[in-house]
Amino acid sequence: MFDYEYITTDERLFSLISHLNELESIAVDFEEECNLHIYGEHISIIQIYDKTKFYIIDVLSENITNASLSALFSSEVEKIWFECHSDLSILFYKHGIKAKNVYDLRVLAKELGDMHGLDEVLFNFLGIRRTENKKKSQRENWMLRPIEEEMLTYALLDVKYLFDLKDSLIEECRAKKRLKNVEKAMKNISDVKEKKPGWTKICNVNQLTKRERIYLKNIFNYREAVARRFNTPSVNVLEKKCVLELAKLMPMEEKDVESYLSKKAPRRYLAFIIEAVNKAIDQSNSEIAALRQ
Repeated sequence: MFDYEYITTDERLFSLISHLNELESIAVDFEEECNLHIYGEHISIIQIYDKTKFYIIDVLSENITNASLSALFSSEVEKIWFECHSDLSILFYKHGIKAKNVYDLRVLAKELGDMHGLDEVLFNFLGIRRTENKKKSQRENWMLRPIEEEMLTYALLDVKYLFDLKDSLIEECRAKKRLKNVEKAMKNISDVKEKKPGWTKICNVNQLTKRERIYLKNIFNYREAVARRFNTPSVNVLEKKCVLELAKLMPMEEKDVESYLSKKAPRRYLAFIIEAVNKAIDQSNSEIAALRQ
């Protein structure tokens, strides 16, 4: 097990930031909940390694506020990440915070033709083979407290080797004269892309007619409202494939909607999703009628 400090207050985090600001670089990673156990995307913990000591920031602590988190990520210290985009997206859309001075090792690995995840890149460039069960750790509920020590070990391993990996990747890029490409790509690495509506990410959405897309959008959004109400992953209310299928089946009578959903939705949410889908149909019909005028 690693020697680490577990931070749960703004006071201690601000003190840590003062220390980190004296350094050139730190290694950073997040552990998150992304619609696996509860509704929505949430940062659970932030792992930091400063080459000497490990730190874990409990973002769920009631004594950690956006003020200290913003101070951490707006600081000038270089923040070494591997694959930062999803983390930075949640940081921005959940907390309204943009990170400065990010150095994403994924950029270097990609420039060298390695499109694998962190574990494979560590093995390919440092010969390090991680042995813990990654899939098990990824499916753990990171929103529960206290966090098991085995899970914290897994989390800290994600930052332990980033300094060494950076050195190895830079050396390889320099040898292959790829550093200019890396520097260019790194300039805008911390920019957060506009978040597309969830319904646009459903498979084959581009093959739908305009009318079907309207039904899909509204059924999807009303399903989200039910999931949010019960704080459960949306798939627990109604699977995406069913949302897509319903959009293609429209228009349907209320009795047909109820018959369909009674076979697809869990009993716990059935009455709520039936009501939601009927509201979605009414809204869709109004939008479609407006297009015809």
